[in-house]
Amino acid sequence: MLKTLAKGAALAVLLTGLVACDNQDSKKPEVPAPEPKPVVTQPVTPAPPVEEPKPAPGLNVSLQKGQITFELPPGFSDQTKLSGIINDNKSTIQLFLDSKSRQRTVASEVIPPEDMKINTSDAMLKELTQSIITELSDRYQNIKKTKEENFTVGKQKFHRLDTEQTVNGQKLVSTIVLTVFNKRVVTLQLLTPAKTPDLHHALVQRIIDTMQVK
Repeated sequence: MLKTLAKGAALAVLLTGLVACDNQDSKKPEVPAPEPKPVVTQPVTPAPPVEEPKPAPGLNVSLQKGQITFELPPGFSDQTKLSGIINDNKSTIQLFLDSKSRQRTVASEVIPPEDMKINTSDAMLKELTQSIITELSDRYQNIKKTKEENFTVGKQKFHRLDTEQTVNGQKLVSTIVLTVFNKRVVTLQLLTPAKTPDLHHALVQRIIDTMQVK
């Protein structure tokens, strides 16, 4: 069967050749069509990669003489001198405000009494944070804890407590970030109107993402 198929194919080629030879005297030779001109194509330049937009520069904050630093979102300004805060050799307080978002960040560094032993254990950080909430209970009403956890920056451990509360009739969301560093209690308190929780989350995340401890 295979040989028969091969012979048939060879015969078809031969007959095609014979027909062409028989017709070449009776017909004018055909002028071959000109070959098509080569099409010149320009190389396609790849589109440049799309760069992710970089966050706008914010306000750099320094604590413990530059040993702890972080960045606040654009819009914040240092209002410490205008607030009337008086710092001494036992405590340092800085106040930062964003008038548009009505957000507030307070940074404090406090030297504890000499007879008070402090450390960075989970129990100590939680106890110090709870003591701050207790102190604030005179001004804060309906305090509700929404999140509590530890996190680290480098080797430094921090305690975070998120709450919701009412202050002077206004509902606020708050985050307290606390650590013990160089025998001092370093605390950040972040306040945002409760109607803009996304802004508060962005504020907390910006601080944590940019924080450095030397």
